[in-house]
Amino acid sequence: MALLEVDGLTKSFGALVALRGVSFSLEAGEVLGLAGPNGSGKSTLFNMLTKIPTGPDAGDVRLDGQSLKNMRAHQIARAGMVRIFQTETDFGDLSVVENILVSMPSDSKPGTKAGRDAAMALLSEFDLDGMADQASGQIGVFDRKKLMIATALARQPKILLLDEPAAGLSKPEVAAMIELIRQINAKGIAIVVIEHVIPLLLALSEKLIVLNFGEVLARGAPRDVVRDPAVVEAYLGSVAEDA
Repeated sequence: MALLEVDGLTKSFGALVALRGVSFSLEAGEVLGLAGPNGSGKSTLFNMLTKIPTGPDAGDVRLDGQSLKNMRAHQIARAGMVRIFQTETDFGDLSVVENILVSMPSDSKPGTKAGRDAAMALLSEFDLDGMADQASGQIGVFDRKKLMIATALARQPKILLLDEPAAGLSKPEVAAMIELIRQINAKGIAIVVIEHVIPLLLALSEKLIVLNFGEVLARGAPRDVVRDPAVVEAYLGSVAEDA
């Protein structure tokens, strides 16, 4: 049984069908890439998986065999699936370590010395421990992206959903982000990553899905998918020839 099973997810906003019958599965420890043009339904898919802000009109999502239909967003996070967004969602007025502490589950006792020690250990993995007491709104873009991921990992997820983690980063920072995601995956955490930076998807993904107009256009081995003529026409253009 797959860790995550997505079956026929559909979502409409009035006359606009944002997702139509999207299905896929994710194995434990797997990295799945998700690509597609702007407006193809990628972030909407993450919204449907996490119910932030709302769930699908039809279809089902199962995590460890359990349907998420009757779960709310916080219950889904508690069950083991968490996400980061395209833009920074940290608490800018809180310090870097305080962002971790407020994200930790209550059974981690974030208000204790042991909780702070655990938060500092997590920050150390992201090379953020040296700025632990700085306001998170004052640190750089790349460090804020790392902090967002660290706050998600503070929830101890089984599945991490990353929405354009390389957006706005320089080439060296993209390379560093690739290595960071590899380190996270090496811990056994399954990852679904939305990205327009195709080299990142090729470097990380075991499988790649391309959405177009809310439907699955192609799926399979990443280097095969990016050379699919339908994908090239819909989205990738000459990028596929350089992959």
